[in-house]
Amino acid sequence: MAGQVEFYFDYVSPMSYFGFHRVLDLQARTRCEIIWRPMFLGAVMKATGNRPPGVVEAKRNYFFVDTVRHAKRFDLPFSFNPHFPFDSRKALNITASLLEDDALIPFMKAMFHHSWGEPKNLADEAVLRDVLTGEDFCTDQFIARADARENTEIISEFTKMALEHGIFGAPSFVVGNEMYFGQDRIDFVEDALTKKSWVR
Repeated sequence: MAGQVEFYFDYVSPMSYFGFHRVLDLQARTRCEIIWRPMFLGAVMKATGNRPPGVVEAKRNYFFVDTVRHAKRFDLPFSFNPHFPFDSRKALNITASLLEDDALIPFMKAMFHHSWGEPKNLADEAVLRDVLTGEDFCTDQFIARADARENTEIISEFTKMALEHGIFGAPSFVVGNEMYFGQDRIDFVEDALTKKSWVR
């Protein structure tokens, strides 16, 4: 095993969608352990004073083009979510409840797909129910987890941990004490895992 990677993400982030698939590929190549850290990106951005690309016209225009490029490069279905920025906290809370469950990866794949592959408003409980049922999950059980206090507390703790690492956006990776921002830094993450000479 090549060590551990903490993966901080939020379904509302299209780059987290790409990062999720890339970190799974990284795991297959290096046999690293991935520690999944679902966080509430809105709170991270507010705490750090970060601004989403959509509020800066030039960045917004580029971001639309760039996300499509990434989808083509990684051969992933992609459509910009018309409900963006949707509230992802129900999906995040369910994720928190599955961290030790075999359903975790299939659930995450489904949430990312229905955020950016076939985008839907996952903040709408009726929509989320339909998605869960369509993906053959235990719909009533998962919906109950979406509002459970203990799962909200896990997301709050991971969000706090993200800020302690200096994270300001998603996706972000932590290897040892080093933070790497963006799915396009996955090569740096792999270098850190495999102890390339340049990595301090």
